[in-house]
Amino acid sequence: MLWIFLAILLASIVIGLPIAFGLGVAALVMAVLSDIPLSIMIEQSIRGVNSFPLLAIPFFILVGEVMSNGGIARRLMELAGALVGFMRGGLGQVAITGSMFFGGISGSAVADTAATGAMMIPSMKQQGYTAANATAINTVSSVIGIIIPPSIPLILYGIVTETSISRLFIAGIIPGLLIGAALMVTTFILASKQGGGVRQFRWDRLWQAFKDAWLALVLPVIVIGGIIGGVFTATEAAVAALLYSLAISLLVYREFKLTALVGMLIRTARLTGMVMMLLAFATVIAWFLTINMVPQTLVRQVQAITQEPFLLLLIVAGLLLLVGFVMDLTPAMVIMAPMLAPIVTSVGVDAAYFGVLMAFILGIGLLTPPVGTCLYVGCGVGKVSMESLVKAMLPYYAALIVVLVVLIAFPGIVTWLPDLTAVRGN
Repeated sequence: MLWIFLAILLASIVIGLPIAFGLGVAALVMAVLSDIPLSIMIEQSIRGVNSFPLLAIPFFILVGEVMSNGGIARRLMELAGALVGFMRGGLGQVAITGSMFFGGISGSAVADTAATGAMMIPSMKQQGYTAANATAINTVSSVIGIIIPPSIPLILYGIVTETSISRLFIAGIIPGLLIGAALMVTTFILASKQGGGVRQFRWDRLWQAFKDAWLALVLPVIVIGGIIGGVFTATEAAVAALLYSLAISLLVYREFKLTALVGMLIRTARLTGMVMMLLAFATVIAWFLTINMVPQTLVRQVQAITQEPFLLLLIVAGLLLLVGFVMDLTPAMVIMAPMLAPIVTSVGVDAAYFGVLMAFILGIGLLTPPVGTCLYVGCGVGKVSMESLVKAMLPYYAALIVVLVVLIAFPGIVTWLPDLTAVRGN
């Protein structure tokens, strides 16, 4: 069954069929070959999307839309400028720090690329950055948004592997900050060659930016603080974040236009629908593979090769990097997580740790050709060619790989905070 599924999936990728439809075709073929009633397929697909934590996805997507249109994202970027604009590579550092703020609320790498890129790239060009270098910094920093909570990929991982989403969110905090620090160091080193003037640090500018943005900064406190404090589950935090972002955008900043809400809801519904379709068919595939003992067989075969966690994680990381080259993050997560999580947990690897690691590795795939979604969005926003953008991103690829090796070698970086903090449910 595994080979049938992989063959159909590969054929779908080659002919350009949407992954969700490819999964549906694979499920149908497997059902016919197994002589299983199609009604069971329907039952399993409904079970896959009948999950309360899935409600967090449309709410967090809508939060990102409100942030971009309600003045929240702009104020966070201005605060980032006042905070780190004095460093070498000034506006590059601002773009990375802004992505850390924005990603800590929206949970989407693509939204981060579009929103921060549109705000930062024109200014960076004026300050001496080439179009390729400015776009590279804004594009590569978007991977932070899927690690620092909230994170849509981590929500998906938690659902398909039955891992606590709250624990996953807490596990992503330190790795997300580490990724941001690595990108800032890389920008600092490259700044002398790439231009980008240093902005003078001023306390009055920082204070003014903080006064303008402090209400926006409450958003990550609501999400992260509420989960850590046991006030919210991750799903409830998404609802609270949306209500709060709407309130300050409408009543305080007054930049949010109700006429734009229809478009936001349509975009949210489209993305949510795509995720739901993927989950529905992926659940059917996972059920077929399970009843045919595929996960158990894979566990035994991998354990026969090695039971050393570090070596196993290196092998899995290499596999996921290859998958990221040819498949977008969302389908890769819902397809690969149910198969790989039992393998790594069988040798004692923490499930939440692996979820963060998997999201990070597949996030790198968003930045690499030929199917890197963020790469294409960056090219459009920065008006640069794919070739020049990839060349400018090479030092940042190296920085991300270094962080990946560090996280594999020292898993305590990821697990320390969730082990320290008691969180409530999903």
